[in-house]
Amino acid sequence: MPMMIGISISMLFFGSRCERLCMMQFSLISLIPGLLSRLEDCADPDFDSYGKTFVPPTSLKTSERSSLLPYMGLPIQIFGKGSLFGPYTPLQQLDVLADHGTRSYIVGSTNSLLLQQKDRYSDILINLDESSIAITSPSLRSALALSAADRRWIDFLTQTVVSTWDPLNPSRPNTLAYMGSEEFIRLQFEEYLLALLASVKYHLYLTTHRTAPQQQSIHHHHPHHRHNDPDPITDFNLDWLSAWQTTSSYALFDATTDPHLFDIVEPRHPTAGNLSIEDIQRRITQQIQTLHLDDRFASTKENLNKTLATGQKKVSTAVGNLWNDIEAFREAQRRRAAAAADNETSDNPPDTTTEAAPT
Repeated sequence: MPMMIGISISMLFFGSRCERLCMMQFSLISLIPGLLSRLEDCADPDFDSYGKTFVPPTSLKTSERSSLLPYMGLPIQIFGKGSLFGPYTPLQQLDVLADHGTRSYIVGSTNSLLLQQKDRYSDILINLDESSIAITSPSLRSALALSAADRRWIDFLTQTVVSTWDPLNPSRPNTLAYMGSEEFIRLQFEEYLLALLASVKYHLYLTTHRTAPQQQSIHHHHPHHRHNDPDPITDFNLDWLSAWQTTSSYALFDATTDPHLFDIVEPRHPTAGNLSIEDIQRRITQQIQTLHLDDRFASTKENLNKTLATGQKKVSTAVGNLWNDIEAFREAQRRRAAAAADNETSDNPPDTTTEAAPT
């Protein structure tokens, strides 16, 4: 979902149940904070009232969410000029989808005829009846690919929801706690998007100042910048950013937001960092469960887990061996000192003679 935001893609939802079909699409776009209340242009690709009348905020209260989100550029206006949202799209509207002026859309249909022409009408096909997602446009695969940090983030979110899921009452976690709740899920996406937008602005800042030697003094004195500071956008996806920068959605964001958004929200992926042993183990375990390979490859999985556990213990084992070597060296020194003392005593026995008493 995060990498689908903003870029020009044709997303087709298919399902035989109309209510579920529409509900899934509204649930998806509702993950962009504030977007449900700004759908005035979604019915036709020619509509662009939001972009023409939007007035950027001139003040900010970081303690107030209603002030922070608009200042950071949310909601990302993905249904502006050239875009369409049709949760239930009739066949009569297919000409609009195929029109050159329609660059992106999210639409739904219960008509199986669209499945036969999926390559024409979709870059991404979500089949709700089969619970499957297919990327039908090879050119978009690199832009939609998840980075290691993205996989870590979505794995954390998925496992939290699954571990607290209550099939008898899906509206709340079985722990009756915050983790895994709807509020929890929405906050994760909100934090992700804020970090993404801040990282985009910081990427632009780094790019501008690295190509402008005359401004290097400014570059080195910025509080967020350090020498050879890594570009945080690499933890997201540079191909996605390149694709987003070609859209009217990005043009509106760039023109109406502060270039230093990274001074407000830290430009850092929520799960940034190097790939760890736990990441690999969690990913492989999930894939084995997804493919139902537990029974067929039980012994292989056990050996794999042992191998990964061994790798995780290497550092602690090395430290432990170092301390053992130090203690052994100290013990050997004590023994040598004790042996040397014993030898000295045997070579020079103490004088036990006494003088005769005077008469």
